[in-house]
Amino acid sequence: MDYSKATNQQLYEIALDQGARMTERYTAAKELQERKLANAICRY
Repeated sequence: MDYSKATNQQLYEIALDQGARMTERYTAAKELQERKLANAICRY
């Protein structure tokens, strides 16, 4: 899956899915964190 093209909602669902592989959950959480940081930087 290309996490950079997933919506925030999809990433949240993957990150919280107990049945998903840990690497998938980590990658989804990392993508969300990077997006949050990018939004914070763009605002200033």
